[in-house]
Amino acid sequence: MSARHLVPEKLFFTSGVGEHADHLASFGMALRDAGIEHLNLVTVSSIVPPGCRIISKAEGIPELESGEIAFVVLSRNATDELDMLISASIGCALPRDADRFGYLAEYHTSGKNKDDTLEYACNLAAEMCTTLYDDGATKRTGIARDAVSGQGWTTGICAAVFLMPEM
Repeated sequence: MSARHLVPEKLFFTSGVGEHADHLASFGMALRDAGIEHLNLVTVSSIVPPGCRIISKAEGIPELESGEIAFVVLSRNATDELDMLISASIGCALPRDADRFGYLAEYHTSGKNKDDTLEYACNLAAEMCTTLYDDGATKRTGIARDAVSGQGWTTGICAAVFLMPEM
């Protein structure tokens, strides 16, 4: 594999919520809650490469080193409005043919719980997959997180973290 072909071989989902008087610090706390605060995150768009395996967070986190540049699809929502329900999600749809790529869809909103938000994100990812492939998606998965805001800032995040092959 050459350096210009950065194709992830695995991905895992994680989520977190952070609260702090400062907006940026609440985001940092959400990253900490998600277990990815030690990474340099680069956000990317929504493609799951063919053959990319979905693994658990427990399997994925140990493969990452502090300071590593990690590619993620990130859904982020924040508010400083008291008692506001916020949610963030990432839906995933994979095609029937494992040699084709799948989709990730980020979605965040206010006033909806994590179940509703995840359903919307999964449907969006499946719609993108169905539009491309006539046979549609067979597997839907993803992650969602919600929180009711308190004093200061509340941030909720969901991330699909890609793991690259060893070079």
